[in-house]
Amino acid sequence: MKVVGYVNSYKTHKDDRFLEIKSQKEKISEFCQKHNLELVKIYEETINNADFPPVLTRLINDAANKNFEHIVVLKIDILAKDNLTKTWVTSELNRHNIRIYSIAEFNASKPSTASISESKLVKYKVKDIPSLPEVVTKVMELVQNPNSSAAQLSKVISHDTGLTSRVLKLVNSAYYGFPKQISSIQHAIMILGFTTIRGLVLSSTIFKIFAPKNDRVKVLDYKRLWKHSLITAIAAKRINKFLRLQEDDDIFSSAILHDIGKIILDQYDHENYISALQEAPHPMDNRMMFAEKRYCGINHQDLGYLVAEEWNLPPGLINVIHYHHYPLEALEHTRLTSIVYVGNIIAHIALDFDNFDIGLFDERVLEYLSLDEDNLCQINSEVMLEIENIEDLESFLR
Repeated sequence: MKVVGYVNSYKTHKDDRFLEIKSQKEKISEFCQKHNLELVKIYEETINNADFPPVLTRLINDAANKNFEHIVVLKIDILAKDNLTKTWVTSELNRHNIRIYSIAEFNASKPSTASISESKLVKYKVKDIPSLPEVVTKVMELVQNPNSSAAQLSKVISHDTGLTSRVLKLVNSAYYGFPKQISSIQHAIMILGFTTIRGLVLSSTIFKIFAPKNDRVKVLDYKRLWKHSLITAIAAKRINKFLRLQEDDDIFSSAILHDIGKIILDQYDHENYISALQEAPHPMDNRMMFAEKRYCGINHQDLGYLVAEEWNLPPGLINVIHYHHYPLEALEHTRLTSIVYVGNIIAHIALDFDNFDIGLFDERVLEYLSLDEDNLCQINSEVMLEIENIEDLESFLR
């Protein structure tokens, strides 16, 4: 997405003005690089005139030529000191379908305690999200207890026949590829281990909790979303194998659940989420996070994180849900989060693009994982072969 920056300073001293302008340029460049925005140019206001900013006026005129899609500023007040001028600038840009991205507003949307508590969605909607079933909380408690046995864990899961069926479907799916059918939960625990079984219990339960509501206008394609999540899991496993890392027990569940915030937005703030998707309909659209914040008061990463914390999910899952678009911001489980980030983009390529495009990936994440374009092309080809016959998550589990 092509954007331009706009910098201005109202400081009167020449040196102070120079330093502020320099700082704004650096922050705009860093922001665009981080969010994969193509920065075409930066418009710099050279005359300190609050009443008539000539460079800003030229920028507005250039907007009519559609050479860029959006404007990035450090903060909205950079545009003008008075509200009347700011309103005029905004209306002129809206007339040309140009949005203003404020770096300060975007950073404020990160899930600090203050921003979360102020969100109307969190205040009025999230309280209605169901708690995890008792059997799931018992499973998590047993997994965290070092004195628990496979027999105890198996007994808890087996009491719920529906959960038992869903978990065994996952265990016997193509994802794990066991040569023989696994017919009991205890056998599955012995093969896969406590942590992996916990992830399968969580994934299958949450998949059921957030089944699409039949009375809703279909704005979010659930079948496609779960298929995307499944391909993300398959790709993440391939990446982990390529890097010759020890299998991470949370790879499958964190990849399956990374976009859970989108489903929660759709089910608990439906009308506002429709508006957000209309503004940024493509899943790889860089405007998506801004649109969710604009209409819903919170983006899907932060909302997913909030609910994952409330559910007391494992730390690896929480970090992936919270940082899957910006994995290097994760202070913990950075490698897992980065692997799911790359898997997420490969899944989008599989479903939404005709050809592989290295430009979709953040080069800093690739450098962190020591992956290059040839590596990614190889992994992408392997994933494409593996998913040829997958229609959706339901058929995958049969």
